Amino acid sequence: MTEAELRNRLLQDPVPGEQQAGQRTWEVVRSSYVSRERVPWIERHSRLVLVLAAAAAFGAAAVTPPGQAVVERVRESVAGRTPSEPALLRLPAPGRVLVVSGSGPWVVQQDGSKRLLGDYDDASWSPRGLFVVASQGERLVTVEPQSGDVRWSLSHTEPIRDPRWSGGGLDTRIAYRAGSSLHVVAGDGSPDVVLAQDIAPLAPAWRGASHLLAYAARDGRVHVVDVDARSELWTTPRIPGLRRLAFSPDGHLVVLTAREIRLYRARRRTLLEKVGRQHLLLDVAVAPGGGVVFADYDRKANATDLVRSSCSTSGACLLIPNTQLFRGAGRIGDLSISPNGRWLLAGWPDADQLLFFRLPRVGKVVAADDVRREFEPGASTPREFPRVAGWVGDATS
Repeated sequence: MTEAELRNRLLQDPVPGEQQAGQRTWEVVRSSYVSRERVPWIERHSRLVLVLAAAAAFGAAAVTPPGQAVVERVRESVAGRTPSEPALLRLPAPGRVLVVSGSGPWVVQQDGSKRLLGDYDDASWSPRGLFVVASQGERLVTVEPQSGDVRWSLSHTEPIRDPRWSGGGLDTRIAYRAGSSLHVVAGDGSPDVVLAQDIAPLAPAWRGASHLLAYAARDGRVHVVDVDARSELWTTPRIPGLRRLAFSPDGHLVVLTAREIRLYRARRRTLLEKVGRQHLLLDVAVAPGGGVVFADYDRKANATDLVRSSCSTSGACLLIPNTQLFRGAGRIGDLSISPNGRWLLAGWPDADQLLFFRLPRVGKVVAADDVRREFEPGASTPREFPRVAGWVGDATS
């Protein structure tokens, strides 16, 4: 018998017991797959053979700690995850992130370096990231993010909350709440005027680079006004459970409630998303190129799904299915999208992490651990989880 004939016989003739062993292996794989744990999209999106291999490994090895470690390594390779980092060492995309902790607002540079701006309660970026506007009790200040130097300030007799800076080139405005009143001041600090009374405890929202502002009244109506003309353009009916206001790139007003995401164009309403009674919408972020990402909290499961919708306008795009990006225990929120639109940032208090997701389809996740201590380094016991207050590009003149 030649060498070639021997090789063919070995390949063609079954080994004794091979068929029975194959059947037993298939039963293990099939049983493990049927009883598999439901995992997020980023862990499911891979070739079927790798999914089956991971499920089989889980069923065969999960009873021992070494086996569990093997399963986790398999899952990381299937999902394309990046292991978490012990601290926020760098940003995965250009720009700077503003984080507000119990110590005050911090500016995080792309290289991971951080600067504490001062003992302020709240803060947000100017449109091009040249300045930060912050509140400190009854005081409103604008500071330089590089040095922390105060450019100007003004004071009130009531606590100041939710300062937001408009676009509009060099001619900018800042809207903020002082008690139950809505104030607007020019970007250089004067003049300061009262725009509305009896407003809801909700941050106002500017429409792009214009001086058009949306704010919520205490009765649940949302008003859109021309700040310079001091005229109201339109008003919504009463909206229960208001949680956040924003504008899409094409000028739609995005309204987040406890269970709905609504789009308004003047008085015309479009329902973008609605969740069940056991769910709560925690946050929404509008992508620079269109579309939104929202956080859907399941009270019964105590877990949050991060979901991407390609639509932030009315029309045929409403027919495009949503994409689940991630699912994690507890509440996940403070959503912010990078200036180039390629990364999503989210805060995960239960895991004490900041999460960075590569968009539009999550191909990579970067997690920074120990976030509370990172932004309150001198505290013996760090207080509440820091809040992400925005992601802007590098400063331009």
